[in-house]
Amino acid sequence: MVAVLVSSGCQYFSPRHVLTNYNLPLTVFLRLDPSIGAAAVDYHDACGQTVALPIHDPLAAELKKRMEQVFERVVMQAGPSSEAIDGVVDVALGPRRVDMFVVRKANKSYPATVTLGLDVAYTDLQGTVLHSKKLQSATTGEVDARAETCDISGLDKVAKEVIATVVEGVAQQLGTATKIREQSQFRKTQRGAMVQGGVSGQVAPSSAALPNAPIVPAPVVAAGTEGSTSAPAVPTGKTQLSFRTILRDQNQNHVLEQSERFSVEFEVKNEGTTAADAVAVDLNGHPAIVASVKTPVFVGLLQPGEIRRVTVEGTVGKVSDAEQAELICALQAASNVALPSPKKFFIAIKPDASDATEVVSVDVDQLPGKKGKPLQPQAVAIAIGVGAFRDQAMPTMKLAAHDAEVMSGYFTSVMGIPPQKVKVVLDAKGLKDDWIEAFEQWLPKQVGAQTTAYIYVAGRAIVDHETGAVSLLPYDATASGSTRAYSLARLQRALAGASVKQAVVMLDLSLEPSSGFDPARVAAPRWISQESDGEQERVMLIVGNSTLQEAQAYQPGQHGLFTYFLLKGLRGAADLDKNGSVLTGELCAYVQRQVTAIGRSTSGNTQQPLCLPEAGGPSPLRQLRLSKLP
Repeated sequence: MVAVLVSSGCQYFSPRHVLTNYNLPLTVFLRLDPSIGAAAVDYHDACGQTVALPIHDPLAAELKKRMEQVFERVVMQAGPSSEAIDGVVDVALGPRRVDMFVVRKANKSYPATVTLGLDVAYTDLQGTVLHSKKLQSATTGEVDARAETCDISGLDKVAKEVIATVVEGVAQQLGTATKIREQSQFRKTQRGAMVQGGVSGQVAPSSAALPNAPIVPAPVVAAGTEGSTSAPAVPTGKTQLSFRTILRDQNQNHVLEQSERFSVEFEVKNEGTTAADAVAVDLNGHPAIVASVKTPVFVGLLQPGEIRRVTVEGTVGKVSDAEQAELICALQAASNVALPSPKKFFIAIKPDASDATEVVSVDVDQLPGKKGKPLQPQAVAIAIGVGAFRDQAMPTMKLAAHDAEVMSGYFTSVMGIPPQKVKVVLDAKGLKDDWIEAFEQWLPKQVGAQTTAYIYVAGRAIVDHETGAVSLLPYDATASGSTRAYSLARLQRALAGASVKQAVVMLDLSLEPSSGFDPARVAAPRWISQESDGEQERVMLIVGNSTLQEAQAYQPGQHGLFTYFLLKGLRGAADLDKNGSVLTGELCAYVQRQVTAIGRSTSGNTQQPLCLPEAGGPSPLRQLRLSKLP
């Protein structure tokens, strides 16, 4: 995820951008602000300690390298030279931030976003600012934590990527600026005349003769226009803005379809003590989304503490194929205003509503806000994700803990279960004793006669090669045996002992046979325990992988394949009858269809989900309301 936003909100730089050598016939003095020399980004390591990651060396090196591809010659130290200096490029550090949450020391990967801004200005020797821009970039990558140390690895790579992207934005701004190109053309003509007349070049001025021009933040300008050399009148003093954005589509399935109407709602707040003038909101991104939108939309003058809401409406244009699109939402304001980082949405778009193809959308991790009273105040939930094991010989499941973390958020924000009735167990905190405590001690204390229990487990399981009994593997399970396993039958007994009214158990598991099996004689997984006399009338099973095989990961969605579509379905995609609610039966049908189709198309292997009770029967378990759409 990479975006570079200029002050006009009309330019987007991609890491796939082809580097251009502009080769302008100018000699420039590259003057780096002291903030560049001290550039660093702060983050919290796995122990919660603040750590500074220095970025000044790669940032300075990248600036010099790209400026040398924009201009004929770049001078870093002013002084006597055989060539004249035509202008000064000033670069200063803008906003920088690391968005990363590492829960604790564990062998686990986490997403991390590094945001970096630069202020750049080009000044000629008469002190006239020919071009000035504020640029910002955000790059998301993956970092790794280890159980034996507080250190986080991989963040430097993400930082280098964002440096390369924002510096490329600087190069494109300076290389294509009209006034700079006019100066370069004049300089080229002047040099030709000097050569014909036999006049030698001037001596470069000393540092005392260089224009002492600070970087001037560019005023808000229309797309395609140059920054003004004089600053507009703005309120005195600095202030800052914050904003929230909600994207709504007409049919509420979180997929934008051709000709469908949509709206983007902005809530803008002045967080400072000074009035913010010339505030506007701007949208940029995929042409099918923004072509019908008239932006920027002016908010006007915001007094300190004032909140104002505006809505931008549009209609999806022509869409040729199902794909993932980007929408970048940003603010504009006068130069005395500190602007927040732009918000970037990944949106699934497709040609029309009849197209059943599922397209990638990674917005499942963005939890909707909780509104009003809990939808299910009597419900209780447990989310378990164990993908790393104490026994190093055990194969890992990289996304299991993340799957359970996000699912626990859905229990509260989407399904409306009170937070105090949701228990989360992850990786090293998921010993067998922790499972016993969750199911057999904590759960009975939370339930009543009308309680619905929701259980979610992501990880590994073994299938007894003789009986087919399924056993889940906690963190302290071993590769050599199943003595530390927690059987599915025991889980079902715990639900019966807790006296819940009904339960929905969702399992995203990789299945393998128990040790000592004969490949020619392996029993199929048995999901209903022989001991659960009549319990199938109270317990619904939604199983992501019903056969002996590895559960597929869905890398575009950064979740397990089954879990990704569980989340998509819960937030509205599974509302098959479009009545505003997602029922258990609808979720089963949606997940079965999508997991089977996407698994076949992405890897060639079919992963077959299973729902018990099956469709077609009269069971009320398939009519439970899981979520209600806004």
